[in-house]
Amino acid sequence: MSGRQVLGKRLGQRSKLDAAHAAAGPWSVPAAPDDVEQAEPVTVTEVVDATLTPFRRGRLHTPATFAAKSWMTGAVYDGSGRLVPSSQRLWRGDPRAAIAADPAEIRVPEPEAVLSDRWLYMGHWSHHFGHFLLELVTNLWPAREEMSITGLVAHRAVRTPAPAVGGGGMTTPQPNDWQREMLALTGYGDLELRVVRHKPVRVETLVIPSRPLLLKSWALPEAVGVWRRMSEAVRDRGSDRMVFLSRSRFHALHPKKKRVRAIERWDVLLDDTFAAAGFAVVHPQELSFTEQVRIVRGAEVLAGASGSALHLSALAAPGTRVLEIGDLRNPDHPLASQRMIDAACGHRSAFVPYHDEAGLAAVLEAL
Repeated sequence: MSGRQVLGKRLGQRSKLDAAHAAAGPWSVPAAPDDVEQAEPVTVTEVVDATLTPFRRGRLHTPATFAAKSWMTGAVYDGSGRLVPSSQRLWRGDPRAAIAADPAEIRVPEPEAVLSDRWLYMGHWSHHFGHFLLELVTNLWPAREEMSITGLVAHRAVRTPAPAVGGGGMTTPQPNDWQREMLALTGYGDLELRVVRHKPVRVETLVIPSRPLLLKSWALPEAVGVWRRMSEAVRDRGSDRMVFLSRSRFHALHPKKKRVRAIERWDVLLDDTFAAAGFAVVHPQELSFTEQVRIVRGAEVLAGASGSALHLSALAAPGTRVLEIGDLRNPDHPLASQRMIDAACGHRSAFVPYHDEAGLAAVLEAL
């Protein structure tokens, strides 16, 4: 099968899934963007004398019919120089995503640094709220009490600046408050952190959990288990049964075009409409992560614009109703990542297109 045929088949499958989601109507558990049955069961691999290769990336000169436009390397190899495939970061056919181009075997290099004792590999670091919640913490699915480890080691961020400045092949990241809270809620917050950058690092013993989530595709029960563990660690629940996660103040504070995904009038209309419908209008960026979790734990209906804030639904109780509202970036269909979360968690979802006032009124009236 040619590259054009493969891409066409993938897009055809995705169009059918989008149509199926639309036909299901509001307040139904969505289909995951990709069939979770394609996923392999999770595993834990322990490697003695492991090498973490440097993170690198670049552009691909490929035909227009080929989805991937860039490549990346940075994975784990055993003492003989053989790739540990479960350490690779994989994405589905998203043209913005770099494909993993790690060779099957390498000549083991002299390391820039060595980590003694036993460490756990947690994937690729990120400063992005949504990616940290979906791609990073879910790799901590093994029970903490079963892990006798010194610390957590990751490769540097894929698309954002490196987590720390200076040093050689490895740095100690300085997590911000919400990152610290996320790690603490997984049960792994008390450990040392290291990030591998542009030079190889040797680890005496490295534990590699396979990734239980493929972004924009599927999430296995082990990923959901991490979100449930984090949610239950908060214990308390908010008192508001209907919650709207507003973006209006975030947009006002971050006027850069790239970060503003709605016109001001639409932001104001959403705040007013949801308040009038009895929703608590919440500005999540003004709250600690733990408080955000407390609020969504108490919600029976959670609403918000397409994007990372609504990914908090991963921490809501199973069966929560999730109302996603389109924005300038994603105006007329639900985000694949949101569908992935809601399908895995068993949430009943609905979608209202950007600027569809009549559609929004109809959904709220039917609550």
